[in-house]
Order: sequence, then structure tokens, then C-alpha cells
Amino acid sequence: MSQRNNLYFSRDIDLHLKTWKEDIHHKPLLLRGARQVGKSSAVRHLGETFEYFLEVNFERNPDIKQLFSVSLNPKV
Repeated sequence: MSQRNNLYFSRDIDLHLKTWKEDIHHKPLLLRGARQVGKSSAVRHLGETFEYFLEVNFERNPDIKQLFSVSLNPKV
């Protein structure tokens, strides 16, 4: 993992993300909101609580989009 600034400002969303993580039946997470409010930082902060965490950024790595070009059907 790349080295990041360890300064993190807690947000109201952190409690909701923790609750989502602890629910054994949690569904996929979709986080939407205005630009520059800390969505990515909050998710990266949450990611630090998992044993494994992978960030996929389609804007920085557009070639990754090809992985989803065939089918999104999990039964295929």
C-alpha cells in the first residue's frame, strides 16, 4: 500500500460504515455524494480495519474497465 498522510478527520459517515461492516448480511456498498467531502478518505479509513482491502480506481486505471466489459452476471 502506498504511504499516505496519517491525518484523518472523523466524519459522521464513519459510524454508518462501521455498522455496515459489522452486519454479517451487509450488501455491496455504494457511496455517493458531493465532490471533495471525504468519501474516498472515509472508505480508505474503513479499509484499514479489514485484513485485506483493495482499492480499484477506474479513473486512475482505466484499463481495469475491461474486466467488466464481458458480463456482470455472476452465474456466467
